[in-house]
Amino acid sequence: MNSMKAIKRVGLAAAGVVTAGVFVFGAAALANAETTAPSPSASSSAAAGSGGAAKGGSADTAVTGDELTKVTAAMKAKDSTVTVTSVRKDPDGSYDVLGTKDGVNVMYDVSADLTTFTQNTHAGR
Repeated sequence: MNSMKAIKRVGLAAAGVVTAGVFVFGAAALANAETTAPSPSASSSAAAGSGGAAKGGSADTAVTGDELTKVTAAMKAKDSTVTVTSVRKDPDGSYDVLGTKDGVNVMYDVSADLTTFTQNTHAGR
């Protein structure tokens, strides 16, 4: 009879240890999941040009059609070695011309009247 009581005690003790382990590891997993959850990236909205300037995104808009043709022609007239890949229009009417030159990514800030071209040397653009 004493052996039956001993077996029950061992069984209850083991169940208690397993239950405690579940709580400890479960809580640790939840805490870890909470701290490593991915946060929205500001660069993704900036790259998309979603107009979300208040959210850290870019307030510029894509340039298309005749306006794109005109800005691209002005850039080529200024520097024929630049291959224009995209043009964005800033809220002030100026342009961001993105492209490549000698295999390297470049960006130019271009005035609204297409007369001033300044190569942007900021890293990460």
